[in-house]
Amino acid sequence: MGISIKEIVAGRKTFFITPDTSLIPEVFLEDYFALGYECYFIEYDKRISLKKKIDILISIFHDVIIFFNIDYNVPDVEWPIFIKRLTEEYKNQACIGVVYTKRQTKDEKTKLEYKYLYEIGLACGCVQLEYQKKQNFGLIEKILYANQAQGRRKNIRALCTKACTFSCNLNNQAHSGVLQDISLSHFSFVFPEGRLNVQMYEKVSDFHFNIRGFMFRSDAVLIMQRPVNGEELYVFAFVSSTGANGLDQRIKQLLVPNIYQLMNANCKNLLEQIYNKFSIEGLNAEVEEISDIDDDRI
Repeated sequence: MGISIKEIVAGRKTFFITPDTSLIPEVFLEDYFALGYECYFIEYDKRISLKKKIDILISIFHDVIIFFNIDYNVPDVEWPIFIKRLTEEYKNQACIGVVYTKRQTKDEKTKLEYKYLYEIGLACGCVQLEYQKKQNFGLIEKILYANQAQGRRKNIRALCTKACTFSCNLNNQAHSGVLQDISLSHFSFVFPEGRLNVQMYEKVSDFHFNIRGFMFRSDAVLIMQRPVNGEELYVFAFVSSTGANGLDQRIKQLLVPNIYQLMNANCKNLLEQIYNKFSIEGLNAEVEEISDIDDDRI
């Protein structure tokens, strides 16, 4: 079962370029996901220039926010010049901001803000991080909120692979299959027409799930059903043990990192496929050609 590239690239995404993970650890990204923000790290490597990586990001993901860690030393990159050229080239195609480690004096901070906010005109801010990473979670959350990084989605859907399965019993008949997608509020799957006998808004008790090795149980209510290529797509909403909408809080907390890692793997696999194709085709290849992947699934 392939993952749709169009589905992967949909929605607003935030990329932190060459992040300092001692100040912004990856676990923050899992917590931001729970708040409705889809964020990823992009590391520097010698295989492809940083400029080409940014070109690829903007060409593939059409609604992006990019934050550069301007304390990271990239060969042949002077951050003010590099970022100014990007803003001139892409204009409104990407929202750009910068983050940096706390400076020793207020004057240094003021000069950086003047350069990036007023001279270069960055729309997404110039964020000074604290030495204590715990304080940085709130700083980044505020800047994500200010830049509307959540987009229109309250809950982000993760597209599923064969490693995401479910099973249930309905009218004394066992059913099992592979999930199409899952979020913290909903899940969906596709079955042959007529195989699942369930009414709209009917509650189905005790679904069993296995999300890449993480197993849990939950009730769910059918909220949508529609035909897809001769089969039926079923969308269910989770129902907690108390009958409320959503998952039990304990399960939700454990599920967050599993869903985020699924999303992160999908995004990184897509980028790796493009990076590899770019490397094979050589330095003169055009980004537009590289991003035109032959198959619409990965």
